[in-house]
Amino acid sequence: MYRSARQSTFPYLRGQVPYLLMVAPLVLFVIATVLVPVAMFLFRAIDNGVLQTNLARTSAALAAWTMAEGLPPEAAFAALVADLSDAQEAGRAGPLAARLNQAVPGSRTFILKTARLAADGALVGPDVRGKVLAQAKGWENPALWSIISHERGRFTSFYLLTSLDLERRSDGTIGLVPSESALFLSILWRTIAISLGVTAICALLALPVAHVIVSAPRAVAAVLMAMVLLPLWTSLLVRTVAWIILLQGEGPVNSALLWLGAITEPLRLVYTRGSLFITMVQVLLPLMILPIVSILRRVPPTYMRAARSLGASWWTAWRRVQLPMILPGILTGSGIVFVFSLGYYITPTLIGGPSDQMLSSFIVFYTDKTLNWGLAAALSVQLLSVLLLSALLVAAVRRLASGRVGQ
Repeated sequence: MYRSARQSTFPYLRGQVPYLLMVAPLVLFVIATVLVPVAMFLFRAIDNGVLQTNLARTSAALAAWTMAEGLPPEAAFAALVADLSDAQEAGRAGPLAARLNQAVPGSRTFILKTARLAADGALVGPDVRGKVLAQAKGWENPALWSIISHERGRFTSFYLLTSLDLERRSDGTIGLVPSESALFLSILWRTIAISLGVTAICALLALPVAHVIVSAPRAVAAVLMAMVLLPLWTSLLVRTVAWIILLQGEGPVNSALLWLGAITEPLRLVYTRGSLFITMVQVLLPLMILPIVSILRRVPPTYMRAARSLGASWWTAWRRVQLPMILPGILTGSGIVFVFSLGYYITPTLIGGPSDQMLSSFIVFYTDKTLNWGLAAALSVQLLSVLLLSALLVAAVRRLASGRVGQ
């Protein structure tokens, strides 16, 4: 049996070699331009090379030290001066200070000062600890020494913990950050909630539109399909700015309501959660309509008529006969819309308020503004984890739905 399987497999593979060679350039291109850069970026979420490279002697001197002892001994300060001197001469003091400043805000200035003094030889000799503390009082903070002590390995959990509003305490345990410092979990839930809301609204609006397109005469259906596709041919930025113009205080919507006497003063329609939903739904609705139309065109209309002729109401016939058959199209469209919603950046930034910014906005902020690529990568890991769980959920629902339809 094993030989027969091999004999049937190898001729098939030999026949596919020309096609595999044709696809190989595309596969290599995707690997080189997508997978490798993304993997390198995500690696920054656990990369601790800056501390491991520049503070190796200091970490070793702190191996037996605990935060309960107070300030580290003289040997740790001597090792710190040697490490900072080497980092300053090698041009690595800036990244090192930035990395420690991420863990202990406000420490960058005195770390750079200490590095310059160490490279100039101003901190050598007896009583190194006294000289360092006299020049930079920031080294009196035991939390900074605790970070150096715990973050001695090649990999770090600092960024991933921070992205989940967690912190490693001085005793090595992990717990929630204070409520006033918690930020990222609420942003993650907000991103998921907005994406789910946009997906649900798109599904509710797309179903009747798809039914009308499929049941309409060919010419009318072509016009309706062109109207559905038209937004996809327009720049996302242009569509977002157009909604800002429509919804602003002196825009056409408020002007019409004032002219009709429905309101006495302009409504605040833009930079709100409602304006964000309106814009995102308008942008993403075609991506929900197209998969439903594709599936609905393969469902014979006689099924609904047969169910109605047997006494079922329209709602019962649609829910029990047609809905299970078009469910794959709904799930496909929902998956596409949800994925696009999760990663939206331009629309929430331009038309959403301060409390409407999604996770992608903070990824851009930490990548471009503060240059905290480790935290940006950790937030990206969150986003990719949600996408993976969503894909698994959609696959499970599709499998369950196909099983029910098969029965």
